[in-house]
Amino acid sequence: MLYEEMRVRSEARASAVRPAGLDAFFAPRSVAVVGASRDPSKVGGSVLANLRAAGFTGRVIPVNARAAEVQGLPAAPSLSAVDGPVDLAVLAVPAAEVLPALVECVAHGVGGAVVISAGFRESGSEGRAREVALREWVREQPIRVLGPNCLGWIRPSLRLNATFAPGMPLVGGIAFLSHSGALATAILDWARDRALGFSLFASLGNQADLTEADLLRAAADDPETRVIACYIEGVANGRLFLDALAHASAAKPVVLLKAGRSAEGARAVSSHTGALAGSDRAFDAAVRRGGGVRVRTIEALFDLARGLAGQPLPNGRRLVVVTNGGGLGIVATDAAREAGLAVEPLEAAAQERLRAALPATASVHNPVDLVGDADARRFGDALRAVTPGVSADAALVILTAQAATDPLGVARAVLGATRGWSIPVAAAFVGGARVAPGRRALEEGSIPCYPFPERAVAALAGMAAAASRRASPCPAAPAPPAPVRAHLDALTTAGKRQLGMPDLSPLLAAYGIPTAAGELAATAAAAGPAAERLGFPVALKLDSPDISHKSEVGGVCLSLRSAAEVTAAAERMLARVAAERPGARVGGILVQAMAPPGKELLLGMVRDAQFGPLVMVGFGGIYVEVLQDTAARLAPVDEADAGAMLDELRMAPLLAGVRGEPPVDRRAIGAMVARFSRLVVDLPELAELEINPLVASPRGAIAVDARGTLIPAPASASGDDRV
Repeated sequence: MLYEEMRVRSEARASAVRPAGLDAFFAPRSVAVVGASRDPSKVGGSVLANLRAAGFTGRVIPVNARAAEVQGLPAAPSLSAVDGPVDLAVLAVPAAEVLPALVECVAHGVGGAVVISAGFRESGSEGRAREVALREWVREQPIRVLGPNCLGWIRPSLRLNATFAPGMPLVGGIAFLSHSGALATAILDWARDRALGFSLFASLGNQADLTEADLLRAAADDPETRVIACYIEGVANGRLFLDALAHASAAKPVVLLKAGRSAEGARAVSSHTGALAGSDRAFDAAVRRGGGVRVRTIEALFDLARGLAGQPLPNGRRLVVVTNGGGLGIVATDAAREAGLAVEPLEAAAQERLRAALPATASVHNPVDLVGDADARRFGDALRAVTPGVSADAALVILTAQAATDPLGVARAVLGATRGWSIPVAAAFVGGARVAPGRRALEEGSIPCYPFPERAVAALAGMAAAASRRASPCPAAPAPPAPVRAHLDALTTAGKRQLGMPDLSPLLAAYGIPTAAGELAATAAAAGPAAERLGFPVALKLDSPDISHKSEVGGVCLSLRSAAEVTAAAERMLARVAAERPGARVGGILVQAMAPPGKELLLGMVRDAQFGPLVMVGFGGIYVEVLQDTAARLAPVDEADAGAMLDELRMAPLLAGVRGEPPVDRRAIGAMVARFSRLVVDLPELAELEINPLVASPRGAIAVDARGTLIPAPASASGDDRV
């Protein structure tokens, strides 16, 4: 079976990961700069100047064929002429000289190389050929390579700045991985003003060797890293990325910002599902499956990373708000509810403690309003009245600069009152220069402080998401049932590409998905007797691989109650199709028993090129693309995750019944979603599959119509998964 062989070979290649071997990057004792320049304004000179200025205590060796001394250091004419070992090499040479320099690195026993040089795939056909050669060569070598065309690598705890960006960030717990060197440079400058510390700082460049997956795994195993923050523009290999993300998120929180989320996947689609699912939906589902947290802005990336680096994870979503401004407490409450956090009244004991500590004008509910004349002591007393883990799962302290406010004193009181807490604390000190000393004191004490409550709430909500997310296991797919395989082989042999309900019913039934009873009538005359065998009322549906949306050409007739009605409707249907779509192939008319009344849902799948089958569920029928009310996951999903998908829908309350309607059988829907997801994992030759409508009622769920697309059999099973 060709498709099964392709899958096995692809998975074998995807799992053949070289050992990380990144000690040369994380703990080098000696660094050589190949292409070191005496001019600090040039790239090679800038890297050398940064290594020296940052205070790296290991050995630094300039390599320059035309100078015996570079920036006050003795230089070697070549790497092979260096006396002693070299752990890490930084290459700042013309692109054509990179591969020969790397060959020399291997000969000298260098463990890692940072290739800053540009002139590869970003620079035209010659550069692309040069990068292909580099990729092919490095796969067989013991050296690990970062780049080419990258900013470089920074390890703050070692005072190692192997980039051409000046300055050294503070030591901290954030590992920042970036596909953009320009963004990384800007973040370096921005972070210094905000006392943001890093465990490592890496620009990946063209990823000829090391990818985001490699560095996710390495950062996960790095004891200095508390949280991993990523800016990415795509992934080199979807399967490896997902595995690495799951490994990393099991060890520490991972926050990701992906650019290009508006771009649709480059695929031709015929189904509603395909029209609604772009590559960004698949990436979103992959992040969820891998246990990461996705954010939408650079600001949110570092707001959340800062909180995760300095505070414990919450055990739930209850938030207590302590403020000296009632209006901002209301703003925080609204933001919390929109973000899925609960601002609930405190337990009675905490309220009694607050009444004893606060003036009568204060509010002891939640938010706790200390009123405008609150001093540092009042903030401290209020926080000490809260019982972490009992009163709330997270705390937010809001301060506004009022007449008697001492922001620095309040900050010190907050730090003292919350020392040793098991729940995260964030602050919003709203104001300018007057509150700046308090902000700095909190940040130095590892409590993140934001300029407005909404940003603080968003960070706390992200922390709650990080705590609740765990990588979902992806079990191996068993062989599909033999009848299913035989049926698919028959469809492939017959040259079928577009599949309708008659083709798909046997597959759905084999996976326990109920379908509406039906018969395919080859002619209008045959439709009436078929309807009599099924029993009235019936529906008629055009069977054509060339017409995706049957209702647009009158290809659907419902609630027909006699053989005469059926025959007449079938004749009109075929005549209209012949007039409006004369070239369309028509296989006949599907006669179906009418489904019971219920809610019309969509259950669909598109196969993402990077991450595999993406399952979507939502409200269906002819308005699905207008409503765009769907939830997506990577397959397979279990029944619990299927239930969570239903909860995400904007129209989810309709499933519970409104205005006297009975609720639908959610368990039946969840079971069907899980079986459907197993089907699409088992059958990789399905490019798309959609059930629309899936009619859900109090008695269960039934597939009324379905369509699918087979992947054309390729000419060869060979190829390379790397992109």
